[in-house]
Parts: sequence; structure tokens; C-alpha cells
Amino acid sequence: MDRRSFFSFLKNENKEMLQSAEHSNPERTALSTGLEPITTPLTLAQVYHLLRRITFAPTVFMANQLVGKTAEEAVELMLGNGNDIPPVAPNWVDKITENPQGADIFTRNSIEGQWSSYYGDLVKWWAELMRTESGSFVEKLTQFWSSHFTTEFSIDGGYIPPQLLYRQNKLIREHRLGNFRQFAKDITVDGAMLVYLGGILNTRKRPNENYGRELMELFTCGLGQYSEGDVKEAARVLTGWRVGQFNDEPRPNGDYETYFSPLDHDTGSKQVLGSSIVARDADTNTEHLVKTQEINKLIDIIFDIRGDAIARFISRKVYRYFVYSSPTASDENVIEEMATVFKQNNFEIRPLIAILLKSAHFFDEANIGIQIKTPVEYVVGFARQLSKPFITAAGSSMTSMEQTLIDPPNVSGWEGYRRWISTKTYPNRRQFASAIVSAMTDQELLDLAKRFPDYTDADKLTTALEMFFLPKSVAGSRHKYYLEEALLQKQPSYEWQAMLTNGTSAARGIKAVLMAFIKAPDFHLC
Repeated sequence: MDRRSFFSFLKNENKEMLQSAEHSNPERTALSTGLEPITTPLTLAQVYHLLRRITFAPTVFMANQLVGKTAEEAVELMLGNGNDIPPVAPNWVDKITENPQGADIFTRNSIEGQWSSYYGDLVKWWAELMRTESGSFVEKLTQFWSSHFTTEFSIDGGYIPPQLLYRQNKLIREHRLGNFRQFAKDITVDGAMLVYLGGILNTRKRPNENYGRELMELFTCGLGQYSEGDVKEAARVLTGWRVGQFNDEPRPNGDYETYFSPLDHDTGSKQVLGSSIVARDADTNTEHLVKTQEINKLIDIIFDIRGDAIARFISRKVYRYFVYSSPTASDENVIEEMATVFKQNNFEIRPLIAILLKSAHFFDEANIGIQIKTPVEYVVGFARQLSKPFITAAGSSMTSMEQTLIDPPNVSGWEGYRRWISTKTYPNRRQFASAIVSAMTDQELLDLAKRFPDYTDADKLTTALEMFFLPKSVAGSRHKYYLEEALLQKQPSYEWQAMLTNGTSAARGIKAVLMAFIKAPDFHLC
């Protein structure tokens, strides 16, 4: 949704505030900037923009570490060196049960009820990692790839065990900045993916085409780059893979590990995109050889023959996620530059992400404050900025805004863009933000103000809060409202010191500012 449409949608919320917001947030116009690096030291406003896009929201501490650095320095610091300490896993990730599909109704309900509890805990676990992240950039990119290689918790009247979903999340975070070709190979035999797209049902007698199709259409090269024949042949390549997800079924490689069933694999020769995969006999129909000579060969064929299409397809998804999500207003010249970099670097993800985030295009004023916050960004981001634990379940809050973490509506993921704001979801956004501010104590509100160096100056504190919570500077009349009507509660500026000394009156003013922000249209933008 462009700013004009977005502000029109919210026009009845606060007409006066709307006019000010529109004045300070002009529509995105044609850009002349490209991937050339920005070389000047980053300002606070630029750092906030960077942090809004590569984390779920800025924190004062992180911003202070980056102001004055070049984009090169800041981005490299945020991407990290790959030596991140893995998060502690939930305590249920290795628990295993019988297959509920074959159990009596009471046992099935018990198992699936436990899975639902584990799923809720998994969402809570991940949301808390997003909220408290303070080191290198991990969670936002993990969420991006999770929305690309989608998997649903709820499928066909049943569920994917959360233990598998946890392992997929672990795989994604490990690959988030690695080689995309290898990423595609590993996700192809991931347990959760095998269950989700019917891989465990794929046999030589009854090939299942789901994953073969989505591998090309949604995960790598996109529509128009393959034929129905290619899908059928890819399905044959992928026959025979299973996952040990129940204690009353085979688990030759261990609990929740993928394994190969030779009797279910089609050993005949295949041809994908005009390239052949040779037939095999019983001696070569083994897990290791089929994985290396068929699965990996299939991925290599797609990358070698459709490399240009893959580079553009992934670059466009990266652009829409980190720069501008409009499906019709992407800068195709920049995307083409990104694709060239991606392919030249042998599909390594880190150079692709880095060159975009360091670029003049990324920091172009026209690209600041134009994205509608996703529900994950909105829920996690506000709690993160306030340093406030979730007062209601983060997952249910996101669901009320129509984004259920680790459970998208279908394999295509969320439509996003204009769909994030509607007459249904907007009140839920307001309710969530209002509730979390209302729950803040006077001390928490005062501590928020004291994060900013000039908190004893009412005018400077108001400006600092505006910069921190809103994506672009506001008009003078709007600033005056936040300062005089909200923070100072109609008291003269010189009374701010006395209000701070009193504590309660200052906290009341800070809360009023936050409540005013929540009503502003651009509070929903990043």
C-alpha cells in the first residue's frame, strides 16, 4: 500500500494528525540511486532505518553502537561473523509419540493437543528471541527465509509435529547467509518440508508432484521457467524419502531424522530441463548415492540452467522484503544489479544482502518509512522498543492481525503489502499497542525516557521519541502537539524538571506521547 492509500484508509482516525503525517511522508517517487555504496558516516536517522529493516525494531543501545560508522562497518557488524551462539532449544524438541493417525480418538486428541501446546511454545520461544536479540542480525533473516521456504503447522485436518518445525527453523537460521544452492539441497530433504509437501507420500508407483513443482515455482526460478514434464521428472527424482517422526514407525537414522526407502524410489533415468539423471541399479540405490547423484544433481541442473532466473527471482524477494514490498513498484534496475552480484558470487546470500543494505538506494529518502509493518514487526517491534515482555501471547496477537507465525495460509506464504491493514486488523493493532503501554509502570516509562541523553529537556526528549518510534521526522505542528499537549500536559516547558522530580506526572506525559503515537498513521510504517 502506498502512503496515499494507507493514509486515506486511516483518515477517520485522526484527521489533523493525518494531514501532518502526509506532509512529512511524501509518496515514493522515481529513484536515481543504485547499489553504489553510501560512504558518509551514518546519522541517527539512517541507523534507525537500517535497524527497522534488519531487526524487528531499533533499540537505543544498538543505535548508539552504529551512529558515526559507515554503512560498510554497520552492516558487517550486524551480519556478524557466523559464530553466533545457538539459542537454547525448548525442552520438548526430542520427545516422540506414536502416530496419532493410527491411534484411538482419545490418544489422538491427547497427542495433537500436546503438539498444539508445543507449537504455541515454539512461537513464544521464537518471538522472544526476536524481541531480545542484541547481537548480529539473525532473527529477521530467519523469518524472511521461513516465509520463503514455507511450512504450515496445520495441514489437512492434522498437524506437523512442532519438533520437526523446530528443526527446520534451526536449519534455516544456519543457512540464512550461506550458499543458496546448498540451502535448496538441504531444505529439499528437511523433515518438515517432506511432511508438508507430501514428500513422505512420494513413491515410484504414485509420484507426488507437490514439492517438485514448488521447488521450481516458489523456491527457486519462478513461473515460466519449467514445464509440466519437468515437474513430473523432478517428482520421480524425489521418490523414496521419509522421516522418522513416530516411535511406532521406522526411524533408521534416529528420531525426527530423514531417511531413504530404496523400495519406494524410482531407479529409472530422468530428464529435467533437458539434462539427464542416469538410472541406477540395486547396488547404487542407496541413501548416500541417491542424495548426492539425484537430489543434488536435480538442484544443480536447475541452478546451472536457470541461474539467471533464480538470481532475479530471489533478488526480487529480498528487495521487496527489505526495501519496498509493492509488487508493481520495485526498482527493476536495482534488482537486476542485485541478481548480477548474486550470480557472480555463486549464489552466496551474504554478498547479496550486504550490497543492498550498504547501498545509496537502500538509504534513499524515498525508501524510508514506506513499508507497512508486518504483524510480526508490529508486535515484536513495539515490545522490543519498550523493553517490555509480551503481556499477552505474542502469537495470538499476530494472528489477530492475520499473520500466524510458522503457520502461513498456504505454500505461497502471506500476500502482505496492502493486506496487512484492514478494517478488521487495524483495531487489533491499536488494541495490542494500547494494552502494552497501559501496562507500563511509572518507573518503566521514566526508564524509557532516560535512555535518551537529553531527557531532561522536554523539547529534545519529544524529538528523540518521535525519531525512535516513527520512521520519518514530523511536521512542526505535530511536534508541538506531542510536546505541549501530550508530554507537558499543557504545562510550560520549564515545568518539565519539576514533573521529572515528581515522577508520576512525567510518566503520565510520556504515556500520553506513546498513546498519541499509536493513533498516528505512520506508526504502522517502517
